[in-house]
Amino acid sequence: MILTHRNNFIVFIFLFGGLNSAAAQLDNSIFKRQTDLTYLKSQNDFKPIDTVIIDTTIDAEDDSINYEKIKNSKPQNTEVRIYKSGFSFGNLMYSKNNEYGENNNPGQTFFGNQMWFGGKNYFTQNLSGSLGLLLQYDFGDNKFPSKTLPIFNIEYKTKNSQIIAGTILGNSNHYLIEPVYNYENVFTKPLEYGLQYYTENKFFNYQTWVDWRQFAKIATSQQEIISFGQTLNIHLIDSSKYPFSISLPSSLLVYHQGGEALNIPQRIQTSINASFGIRLSDKSKHFRVESFYLVSNDPSPTLNHAFKNGQGSMTNLTYFFSQKDYSQHRIVATYYKAVEFYSPLGAPLFISELQGKPYLQSRKREFIMLRYQFEKVFYLPNTSDFKLDIRVEPIYHIEQKLFAFSTGIYLKYLIGNRIN
Repeated sequence: MILTHRNNFIVFIFLFGGLNSAAAQLDNSIFKRQTDLTYLKSQNDFKPIDTVIIDTTIDAEDDSINYEKIKNSKPQNTEVRIYKSGFSFGNLMYSKNNEYGENNNPGQTFFGNQMWFGGKNYFTQNLSGSLGLLLQYDFGDNKFPSKTLPIFNIEYKTKNSQIIAGTILGNSNHYLIEPVYNYENVFTKPLEYGLQYYTENKFFNYQTWVDWRQFAKIATSQQEIISFGQTLNIHLIDSSKYPFSISLPSSLLVYHQGGEALNIPQRIQTSINASFGIRLSDKSKHFRVESFYLVSNDPSPTLNHAFKNGQGSMTNLTYFFSQKDYSQHRIVATYYKAVEFYSPLGAPLFISELQGKPYLQSRKREFIMLRYQFEKVFYLPNTSDFKLDIRVEPIYHIEQKLFAFSTGIYLKYLIGNRIN
């Protein structure tokens, strides 16, 4: 499938690229580690939600459990913000089992534990720096720890914007939909390093980042790997003034694998993925419907995988059950259809071939999925909490007449200065 006016199309997406697309699937806030890129709207102003180093805070649209806790914990006519330096500790135990059962995509199981700790220092109210360490152990691995990664960044934050250099807010903080970005990357590549910028106002949210995934080594001919992304969410209608809200989320993700002056020349690979969507929510925040159009393109000089151009669509209908005792249930019905769609960082369920294995392919993807999520937060003394997240996702492949499923259980414990 060849995209018409391809060059103009790519330039347009590069300039105006897509935020908040994470709402297209289950809430992935449990995978967020550092200061969230969203803001809590209080009386007449946007106030930044801050934490110490790796931590979760508020997703303005999805993480309504935390929102209710904060909203009810303070007098509604005051908003005092104290910026404190301090130490934090976090632990995530994960168990994710994908039983896809396809010849080209049998699935995979992730079972292990991540621990991170460190400190954050405020030089001024707007400027801060973080330093820490992340340790991961994949159960059954002969090596302990399986991964050891440094955490370090400088962050400058204003009323509605922030810029980060070093360890950026990756994974679910990018608000990309799962066909474009696989949130299981949090197990395979827990941290991202590079530059990141985020800004928002009442008309839109915008984020852009560069993730330097691999350093080029001339002696061993190891290629450099870089990903560049943008997300934009335009707010057309606000539910505070109307009985519903409408927004237009879009995104761009560019993946590049190359490098100059290597001892042994390697093939250059560049993949481009873009998504365009529309989201409609009712005022009570119980129902949401959204639909996305997806495109993929590979302008590499030599094609390294099976498909050069692809496209697809994904539609979700979400129902949020009423909250009780800091717990929430939600159910998402999804219809997905794609032809020759490929994303190097996308979830294997949604793409037509596995990364690095072009012989394992399924040109057409069409399935329906019913996803259930239960999450509960246990707020403990001081500034710590414990979060439980359970997911069950049955899948039916329409063309193959094949049933599949995925399950996940996540336990997360956090200690650290949160909101003062």
